[in-house]
Amino acid sequence: MKSKFSLLSLIILISLIGCSPKEDSSLKTSTNMDGMVPSFYTGENIKESTNSNTPFMVMIENSTSSRPQSGLGSADVIYETSAEGGIPRFMALFHKDSADIIGPVRSIRPYFLELALENNLSFAHCGGSVDALTSISKDSSIMSINELSNGSYFWRDPKRKSPHNLYTSSKNILDSIIDKKFLSIPKPFAEFNKAYYSNEVLTSISNIRLNLNKSYDTSYLYEDNVYKKSMDGKIALDASTNKQLSFANVVIQKTTISLQDDNLHLDIDLIGEGDGYVFSNGRYVNVLWKKSNENDKTILYDINGDIVPLSPGKTIWHIVNNNTDISFN
Repeated sequence: MKSKFSLLSLIILISLIGCSPKEDSSLKTSTNMDGMVPSFYTGENIKESTNSNTPFMVMIENSTSSRPQSGLGSADVIYETSAEGGIPRFMALFHKDSADIIGPVRSIRPYFLELALENNLSFAHCGGSVDALTSISKDSSIMSINELSNGSYFWRDPKRKSPHNLYTSSKNILDSIIDKKFLSIPKPFAEFNKAYYSNEVLTSISNIRLNLNKSYDTSYLYEDNVYKKSMDGKIALDASTNKQLSFANVVIQKTTISLQDDNLHLDIDLIGEGDGYVFSNGRYVNVLWKKSNENDKTILYDINGDIVPLSPGKTIWHIVNNNTDISFN
């Protein structure tokens, strides 16, 4: 009797195991054997818990009075283009790493607002142009964290002159996102494939220079497998770490930049298509960028119409006028 019971128990156990729901392997297709996953924004292997971090963006000043800035070295992606008078400005995207100090924080413009919409992320800023603030006020889905109405998440550094002394931190912005119940959700920034740039058909490049206007130029030296940034002939540093800003990828997106009727503010075309370059792993490729509407991602294509990937690592993305003086060798 005992042997019959044991046999029956075994049959039932096997049956239960066979009917148990199986783990959906498709949910972990991108997870490596060591539990690491590709970062949404850099393509580097990171912990799955880190990849679940809440991403956000911050408007950061880049006038000479604002340098060296704090926190830029912790950003996964940095967009750089012009504000009034040809003064450059950054919009930095933070996800993988936290920064205790970020800034100086400055105001938003419509084209930077488009970058936030493209990435579907919350963004911190201090005020903005009339056009940008009007767009924000009319659309409740825009996840704006404006210091003018959310001052508790920012502070002024008395050691620096106003307006170049407004700062925030990763913790403060993340607290704000929680308080406002914003859904700032990570999503893939680009395709990543370092092997793409091993193709010897691609030209090797060590130096890149952008003469953006008579008062600002920036350059990159490819060294130690990264592009090291300088501005106006001086090494670009993160004040928090005293380390030079460096990137795995330098993207240059060429488009039409024009003055508005007030002869002060700029219009920058980010919808449509245009030419550009991607510099990565010591080589470069000519690209065609395309974007069909303000919520779509900007996609980079090669001459064959294939999507151009980036190498894993941090990216700086320049948006420049079609006639900008760009040289590289």
